[in-house]
Amino acid sequence: MNKISRYFLVLMTILAAAVALPKLYWLAFDKPIHVPFVMYSSQEHDFFMIDRENDESVRKDRQGNYYTRDEFEVKLPMFFSRQLAMNGNMPDSLNGMDIDLQQINHARSMFRYRPRDMQTPDPGLYPLFEAESGRANLEMPTDFFRITHRMEFLDAASNEIDERKSQMFTTVLDNRGFNYPAKMIAGIPTTRKSCDEGYFVVDNEDMMYHVKLIRGEPYIRKIEVPEGLAFKHIAAVDFMDKKYYCYLISEEDDLYILTQDLYEFIRWPFDALKAETDELRVYGNLFNYTVQTRRPGYMKVVALDNKYNKVDEYEKTWPVSSETKQGKIASFIFPAELRLSDSTTNFVDFNFELMKRLNWIYLNIVLVILQILIIRRSKLKLNRNILDLVIVGVTGIFGFIAVNFFQNKFFD
Repeated sequence: MNKISRYFLVLMTILAAAVALPKLYWLAFDKPIHVPFVMYSSQEHDFFMIDRENDESVRKDRQGNYYTRDEFEVKLPMFFSRQLAMNGNMPDSLNGMDIDLQQINHARSMFRYRPRDMQTPDPGLYPLFEAESGRANLEMPTDFFRITHRMEFLDAASNEIDERKSQMFTTVLDNRGFNYPAKMIAGIPTTRKSCDEGYFVVDNEDMMYHVKLIRGEPYIRKIEVPEGLAFKHIAAVDFMDKKYYCYLISEEDDLYILTQDLYEFIRWPFDALKAETDELRVYGNLFNYTVQTRRPGYMKVVALDNKYNKVDEYEKTWPVSSETKQGKIASFIFPAELRLSDSTTNFVDFNFELMKRLNWIYLNIVLVILQILIIRRSKLKLNRNILDLVIVGVTGIFGFIAVNFFQNKFFD
């Protein structure tokens, strides 16, 4: 019984050390990797970027020409329009089109997607705002809805179901051919938006519905999804130009938009996204969209025109953490890393990552030899400590700390 208890404590110590030691190492020795900020210039029709060189920020174009801050801002009038207007350097026209700040601001948009936006717990309950209340500002409703075997509204104060409202929405959903339960409910559940466009709901058969509350009555429209197309993430947006309702990521990691009013799905010519691991950013203006995706060691930027056609692209790679000097040293010390959280998800779980290099084997061999010496010096029998040697041989420094913190002689 003592031995079972000891090995349970050894196991817990190994797990704790596998979490804490690599984390402390990277906290002490890791150096941040600077990813360039890349934008497409609607004036120069090329990519310009802000990067780090010799611990200083530099501004340059794709060809490697360097610019001062003022020169750089002039090259990107759609991005730095306010600064240029204040300096008196804002052009009156661009690409044969007269422009002003009001037009620029109306067409400007920015969107950011992170993997944890998709890989996150489902709240289960959502507020449905009145879209046409007649008030200047949106007001938070007193109830929240869910769609399980039907659409139900629960009063937030009493936790009671509003049967009249629930039946009203459920009846319309039934008439539209909704298949329960809902797989996905996507919207903007906050009053901090210009107007309310409700929610985009995917049913159990991957059909999509637009659900709104207009003057106390349900507005539910079935959206025709092309055959074979299914989405794993939908991000509703609220841009001033009102060109589209949301960004959608398909099961094949293709990026789509859903146009406003016509409900047309348009696939963007962007094939670099891996939704489970990549960050996505989209910057839009009067003339172009700059679409960026990045993951450890890789970035791709695609420029689209305002009709969503590709006009240019840019790629950049850099060493990931495991390929840096600190990463190579870590591969000699730790056989693996164990994390309770990950930047790609909001779920808490054990994330086990084995070192790509097998350099840790050398230290493990040294630690096994050292453990044999410790056993002999403690005048313990080697054959009764074979399991300790196996633990050290497999788990390296984590096991070495564990078996010596809870030494076998204490349980003999």
